[in-house]
Amino acid sequence: MDDPQSATRGLEPWTQANDVESASDEEIGEALSLRITRLLRLFWVRRKTVLCILAAGILLSFLYAISRPTMYTSTTTLMSPDNSSSSPNLMSLLSSAGPAAGMGSAALGMKTPGAIFIGILGSRSVQEGMVARFDLVHYYNAKYIEDACKQLAAATAIHEDPKNGIITISITATDPVFASKIAQGYVEELDHVVTRNSTSAARRERIFLEARLKEIKQDLDDSAKALSQFSTKNKTFDLAVQGKAMVDSGTRIQDQMIIARSELAALQQTYSEDNIRVRAARARIAELQSQMGNVLGATEGDKNDVSGSSYPSIRELPALGVTYSDLARRVRVEEALWEALTRQYETARVQEEREIPTVRVLDAANVPQHKSSPIRRQIVIIGAMLSLLVACIYVLAASFWQGMDELDERKKLVTEIVSSTLNPEKWRRIFSRK
Repeated sequence: MDDPQSATRGLEPWTQANDVESASDEEIGEALSLRITRLLRLFWVRRKTVLCILAAGILLSFLYAISRPTMYTSTTTLMSPDNSSSSPNLMSLLSSAGPAAGMGSAALGMKTPGAIFIGILGSRSVQEGMVARFDLVHYYNAKYIEDACKQLAAATAIHEDPKNGIITISITATDPVFASKIAQGYVEELDHVVTRNSTSAARRERIFLEARLKEIKQDLDDSAKALSQFSTKNKTFDLAVQGKAMVDSGTRIQDQMIIARSELAALQQTYSEDNIRVRAARARIAELQSQMGNVLGATEGDKNDVSGSSYPSIRELPALGVTYSDLARRVRVEEALWEALTRQYETARVQEEREIPTVRVLDAANVPQHKSSPIRRQIVIIGAMLSLLVACIYVLAASFWQGMDELDERKKLVTEIVSSTLNPEKWRRIFSRK
């Protein structure tokens, strides 16, 4: 077999003392062929070294490939919202311009709805919400929530198609079902954050109306309770109806009293005062007077002679009417205000739902059937190519080193540096001093 040093003698510089420009094409071709032949001879002579490095590289690549866990990727796609832009008219004009829409919005410094959604998905609140929901601290064996968020961000790929605005969310995990759950969790967290942080005018109006309705409801309950207590204490329910009924009752009692007194006068002309019919007529007149006193209200001198009544008298109604009317008016006003605010509140809720950019899912998160990584065959092939390149470089470097003159200053310098660095006695002395 040829000597390795003889194979390195052809590795001189491509230009020798001869002038390359003066050489013919045939001479250049012959020289190039000769150098390639000598280079191949060098690799053939060092074939054991090349094969060993190549085998070691393939083995390491294979071990690395089988040590990598099998990963699955779940993907979900979202449609871009229609009404989340701050300038909807201008954005609609840009969107109708075709492919120039993205360039126009970028030139004007306007953010597309999809870009806003992507920013929300990458925010800390969404990341921490995902970590808390799926307990990713234990899943990633992380020490802190921030570390789990970083690993989740590394396993997540979010991008927007500039042509149609469709947002794609891809999650990579060792379990296909778990990857699908995380992808779906991103959609739910996005919808929750968008709904919670919406700053539309309808949302602000709805929040104001909610607080105002609570106040009006409390005032209405207090007024209704006060009116109920006043009516229960004074035996009133509707003063207008109640007053009319008492006036009618008083009129009827007066008519009956006139008739009873006429009958009494007729009886007194015929019978004595001790007659039973005369005494009965007097008793009836006394009863009617008592009823009239209850209806009209007894004076200070007649209070002891008039029995109590279940309802206030006509004389007491004006005094009670002021307070009753005030309480009833407050209840009516607050009821009307409650009804008006309730209608406005429902309108604001409907408008808020229209203004909030809803998260519309185009494709739900799938459960992947095939693995996405690692591609072990590709890893082994790349490892073999790299190891072959390393073997070639090593063979060329070793041949060049052997071909150098022992008196070459560069070789002496490198030898001195290597011997000084790899001298065990020197390192032993350094560590012993420490």
